[in-house]
Amino acid sequence: MSRSVNISTEVFAAIWANRAAGEETEDAILRRLLGCELSSKETQNLTESPSGGGVHDDRNGVNFPEGFEIFRFYKRREYVAQSHGGAWIRKDNGKRFPTLNQLNSSIAAGVENVWNGNWKFRATDGSVKSIAELRR
Repeated sequence: MSRSVNISTEVFAAIWANRAAGEETEDAILRRLLGCELSSKETQNLTESPSGGGVHDDRNGVNFPEGFEIFRFYKRREYVAQSHGGAWIRKDNGKRFPTLNQLNSSIAAGVENVWNGNWKFRATDGSVKSIAELRR
C-alpha cells in the first residue's frame, strides 16, 4: 500500500543526494537508509511484468526472458536476481541493475568476470548450470 508524505524541497533533495546505484525511487532509497526489507509480495510485484521484457545481452548473444532467475553464492550467502523490463532485480532488496556487471558489482568486491561460472540458473530439467552455457 502506498502512502503520501509531504516533505520540503530540502528533504526531497537530501533523499536523492543519498541515492545509491540502482535505486530509481524515493522508496528504494529510504528502504536502504532505514533498513527496511521488501516483503515477498512486494518482491513478486517487482519481478512480474504483463508486457514481457527480460534482459538482452547483445555482446554475448544471450536473451534472458522476462522472469528468468539467476543466483550466485558470495561469502556463504545466496543472491538471487530476476530479469524484468530490461534490467536485473535483486530479490533481497528490489534494486534494479541494467547489466550483469552492475548486478555483480552490487554483491562482489572488485572487478569480476560475470561469465566465470559464479552466476547459475536452474534448467528446465532441474539441473544447475552456469549462465556461461547460454553464450553464443
